[in-house]
Amino acid sequence: MTAASASRAELVEKARRFPARTFTLSGTILALVGGAAFLWTFTGGGAARAWQSWHFNFMFWTGLAQGMVVFAATQKLAKGHWSGVVIRLAEAAAAFLWVSLALFIGFIVGRAYVFSWLHEPRPDLGAWLTAKTFFLRNGAIYALLTWLSWRFVQRDLGPDVRELAEGRPADRLENRDAITRDAAVLVVAYAFGYSLLAFDLIMSLAHRWVSNLFGAFYFMGCFLAALMALAVLAVAVRRRMGLDAVISSRQLHDLGKLCFGFTVFWAYLMWAQFLVIWYGNLPEETFFIFYRLMGPWRPLGVWVFLLVFVVPFIGLLGVRPKKSPPLLTTFALVSLVGIWLERYLEIVPSINGGAGPALGVPEIGVALLFGGLFLAALGWFGARYPMLSPRLAADAVERERH
Repeated sequence: MTAASASRAELVEKARRFPARTFTLSGTILALVGGAAFLWTFTGGGAARAWQSWHFNFMFWTGLAQGMVVFAATQKLAKGHWSGVVIRLAEAAAAFLWVSLALFIGFIVGRAYVFSWLHEPRPDLGAWLTAKTFFLRNGAIYALLTWLSWRFVQRDLGPDVRELAEGRPADRLENRDAITRDAAVLVVAYAFGYSLLAFDLIMSLAHRWVSNLFGAFYFMGCFLAALMALAVLAVAVRRRMGLDAVISSRQLHDLGKLCFGFTVFWAYLMWAQFLVIWYGNLPEETFFIFYRLMGPWRPLGVWVFLLVFVVPFIGLLGVRPKKSPPLLTTFALVSLVGIWLERYLEIVPSINGGAGPALGVPEIGVALLFGGLFLAALGWFGARYPMLSPRLAADAVERERH
């Protein structure tokens, strides 16, 4: 069967094939193992390291999930019909945002081990960095973005849920204006909200460090991670859902081009931020960068650059790697590891009291906890909603025919 021959009835049938039980079971096991590692570290006298690991993993996994939903929103705004076969996989990440909203409580519980300004007040910033306004403000941003994401996804889900329940093909343009409006609001709120979150939850950890570009650097890094995660997810489920001919090499090529393009954009933002700080040569700005490029942190900084930019850039430069499921998955995983290390490099040196890098059971354990909850959330979503949109996939298949 070719992609062009996939009928609407076949697409409806395939929409029910998502291995939700496998995702839920695997995610639950990983979360239990990771939770045990977190508790072992916490009770073994490593409370500071446990909460520091919680912090940077929260920023990585929550940003990844939010970026996936925002990717779906950008496709609605850009009328990216090619993505109709993978857009629901991106929207499914909205389920994890509710879990993440609960995990935000960890910031409050472990605040003494993370936020140094609690012990060293910043009177120059007034009430901005006081515990009450800080946690209320950032909690409200996460809550608002979670609600906007879920509203957008539910609106886009509606026609497909009715089609699978009633057996009548849904109109591709149903609710188009409302969905587009929700997508626009979400994208703007994401850019503004995640800039504030980057300033509050990462930049504030380094005393007196200022970078106006850092907000954009963070939320575009989250978007890059989302693209890489979507590539891995699409390749992982295409065979289980019988979508080898639907998520074809052409769709993988399009997704691979986005992964490649935003890898280059990540490097551009990195250079743009570094260049301004280097030219300014102001101690309150340069120390953040040079501390991570010298001494014990230098090897980790080099690895971040290699894994996030150099390896994916070279690997995805040609057409064949973008179309090859194994190669695309490999380079996407390399990039995800690099972005995970980048979050570690951005956060931990600011709060670990001058110690060098330490990657072990606490860091990997919390990563398993968050990653397991992410997979379980996808499984929960896939058990209740179609993980392929028949109307959008049919449109993508029809356009591929021409």
